[in-house]
Amino acid sequence: MSTVIKHCIPGRYKEIHIINENVLVKPCWKIIEVFLSEKIRNRVHFHSSTEKLFDYFPRAILPTEYGGDLIENQMENWSRKANADHKHHGVTGQPNFF
Repeated sequence: MSTVIKHCIPGRYKEIHIINENVLVKPCWKIIEVFLSEKIRNRVHFHSSTEKLFDYFPRAILPTEYGGDLIENQMENWSRKANADHKHHGVTGQPNFF
């Protein structure tokens, strides 16, 4: 079962931050985390408020809906630039979308 849980999310994530989770998420997490390595467990962070995000991320890169300074227009420009850069490199696959 732990192999399935470890490999069900494709990609290599440094950290996962969950904000304002549902009341059922924490009890479910307590069950799931038993099957995960300590390294993976330490990568998942729960935040009851957006203020706690600022311990991990600067305001400049968080959208305004999470209390940051990044406005939607800037996010679209960043996404467009990331997709344009994607075409110039020898990487195959889907373009980056948010």
